[in-house]
Amino acid sequence: MTRQCKFTMSEPASLSHLSLPLCLLKLLRAVPLAMTAEDDPRRDELKTLQKKKEEIDMLARKQVRRILWSGLGFAVVQVGLFFRLTFWEFSWDVMEPIAFFTTTTGLVVGYAYFLLTSRDPTYQDLMKRLFLSRRRKLFKKQNFNIDRFTELQKQCKSPLDSTTSAKDRIGVELEPEDSFHRD
Repeated sequence: MTRQCKFTMSEPASLSHLSLPLCLLKLLRAVPLAMTAEDDPRRDELKTLQKKKEEIDMLARKQVRRILWSGLGFAVVQVGLFFRLTFWEFSWDVMEPIAFFTTTTGLVVGYAYFLLTSRDPTYQDLMKRLFLSRRRKLFKKQNFNIDRFTELQKQCKSPLDSTTSAKDRIGVELEPEDSFHRD
């Protein structure tokens, strides 16, 4: 009877109790080796899909930036409107409750966001969620096959493959589980 292969940092592995097939399997999973040849047609398909995904990511980023700039524009118009109404049209006595309830409404919306998403209502989180939503819609619109892309990535992975991080390309730091987030 063979034992399972265990590697722990606290105790050194003794060669007498290791099962060679299990150890090789664990080693192959831990060390990314080139699984396909350089001239494999799957690599070309993967490169094509990577380019398409990068284009979708850039388009999603542009859409998110447009939404965020629109939010800034709305906030500036609101402040300008309140300023105008406070000092020219009405008085502070009239505008104070309006400003209070407008601010309170913003806080309630932030709290509702937290309750619905279980995430902090931060601008960075909002940007990430908007990006993932836009990207998901663009994937559907452009018929991008996520499953095929991840399958090809697993088959063609190589330690020498270098890609720029998502934060460098699109300005959003994504968690590994967010990469192909689906709701």
